[in-house]
Formats: sequence, C-alpha cells, structure tokens
Amino acid sequence: MSFVFNFSNKETDFIKDAFTYISRYSQGEIIITDEKFNILFRNVSNGIGQNFLDLDKNFVTPDFKNNINDFKKSEKNHLFVKLIFNHDGNFSNLPVDVHICKIRNKKGEIKGFAIIIQDITNEIKNKIQRETFVDILSHDLRNPLRANVQILEMILNNKFGRIENNLKVMLNELLDSCRFMNYMAENLVVKYKNEFNMYELLKEPYSIIKLIKDRYNALSNMLNKKHQNIELIVNGTIEDVNIDVDAIEKVINSLIISASEENSEKSVIKIKVENIKEFVEITFFNCGSKRKDLPDIFEEYLTCSNRFRKVGFSLELYNCKRIIEAHNGNIIAKNTGNSGMKIKIRLPLYR
Repeated sequence: MSFVFNFSNKETDFIKDAFTYISRYSQGEIIITDEKFNILFRNVSNGIGQNFLDLDKNFVTPDFKNNINDFKKSEKNHLFVKLIFNHDGNFSNLPVDVHICKIRNKKGEIKGFAIIIQDITNEIKNKIQRETFVDILSHDLRNPLRANVQILEMILNNKFGRIENNLKVMLNELLDSCRFMNYMAENLVVKYKNEFNMYELLKEPYSIIKLIKDRYNALSNMLNKKHQNIELIVNGTIEDVNIDVDAIEKVINSLIISASEENSEKSVIKIKVENIKEFVEITFFNCGSKRKDLPDIFEEYLTCSNRFRKVGFSLELYNCKRIIEAHNGNIIAKNTGNSGMKIKIRLPLYR
C-alpha cells in the first residue's frame, strides 16, 4: 500500500510501530494520519477516502470539521467527542466515541494524529437498561411496598377495628419484612444512581439537628420494639450545613438502623453533634462490634454484620460513603474499646 505524506522513513516506521501496538488493545477503528489528516494507516477498510476530514459529511453534527481545525491550532493534545456516524447508508445513526491525539516529534512539532473511533451502541443500550432497572426499583417495586407498609400500620393501629394478639404478632412480622424490602430497594436505587452518575444533589442550607430528630422520630416504632432510646448530645451552637436533605436523610436512617440492630434491648443509642472548624461533625456510637477490618467496612461487597450476616449492611455503608463524599465531607469508622465501633461524619458548614 502506498501513501503520499511528508514523513521521513524513520518517522513513518515509528508511527507504524505505534499503530501496530495500539491496534492490539483496541476493538475500535484506528486511523493514523499526517499533519494534514491524510490517512497513513488504518485497521479497517471502510472506503472513507484518503483524508480523515472527508468523514465530515458522515458525522451528524454541523461543527465537526470546525472543532477539528480549532483543536489542531490549540495547545491541547487530545480531543474527545461523542458523535452520530452514518456511512453511505450502511449504518443508521451509529453512536460513536471519537478520540483524536496529536503525534509530535522530539522538537514538539505536530507530525500527525492518532484517531480511535469506537462504536458505543452497547454502551447506550446498557445505559438505557440501567435507567430502566432504576425506574423499576424506584416506582414499580417501592410504591407497592410503601402501600403495604401503610396498610399494615393502619391495621395494627386498630383503624379497622381491634385485632387479636396472635394475628398482631404475624402482621408485625409481615410489616417488618415489608419495611426491610422497602429499605433495601431504596439502598439499591441510591447505589445504582451513584454508580452511574444518575444521582444529582440538590443542596440547600439545613439544620442537621432537625434532620436527626426527624429521622429518629420516624424510626420510633422500630426503636420502641427493642425499648431503645436516642440520646442526642449537642455541643455548642450548631450551624446549618449545605446538603441534599433527602440524601443525608438516607445516611442518618442507615446509621440509626444499624446502631439499633447492633445494640441490645433497652439500650441507649448515642449521637453527638458539634462544630469542628469548617465542618459539623456527627458521631454515631455503638454502630457494631469491635472489628479488625475497619478500613474496608465501606467497601461495596463486604458483609459487615456479624449478627445478621447480611450483605445489605455493607451496601448501606457503601452508599453512605458515596453520599458523604459527594457533599465534600468524609466518613470514618473507629474502634472504641469495649463499646465497639463508632462512625464519624463531617459535613461542610453553609457559609
């Protein structure tokens, strides 16, 4: 195969070697051009022609060639764009990633371009499937569970007449199961939204004290079953934090529930809140038995509850970490001697 280009033989051999090496590790279409975008090497023969810019008519975007020319003149070494490709009617609106990298000699002069065109059809399909799965979790599964919880609570509160004790025991078990499934569904939604950047934080100044009180009041039925109480210790005047209220609510929920599960009946769950420099620090005491693997407890698939052996607890802590870090805060776990593990959160103040 012969080409017309301005490279020396030595430079051409170098670029050809680079092309051969890159081709081993890419499933995409790879093109090497000279500084005028004349095509020197390619791993797919698709009739594009001898100049990469001839592709302009195949990309369903009006500014493709202008973007390329601006990139060529700029100091940037990489250009990465998502485009829709259609070649002579053989493909119908094929989504692709196009990555263009400048090739320079030792003097820093541009001698050509390395271009990778990657079909991202499967990526788009997977994204749609993920979004569909999240929608199913968010609506089709959680809505019936919420309805079941509300109906069971009404029955147990004698809204439809008094019920016998033996039936009340079974209904309470059913209610706990529905609550747990709803709780796990919420954790899965948070996990997938965080994982695939579908979770958008809507921050506002808010009182963390109010949020904690609202959460343990909402969980009072669960705490009352074990005759547990919350002791909220507030050191000084606590300033508002800049948070997504719904997201931080999920974190507080998870940590109160885990503390309740890990503590015995008639126990007191302590939560301490104080200002530390530019942060509000919230400490949850007795969140689990003393552990040797504290650096790993926020990992996604670590089973962290010795008593219940449920993977869900590790998913809760994984979600907590992602949410707190998205707020530019941090979360750590520490052993505290005989009292077990405590979890400490810091959130930036609203200033």
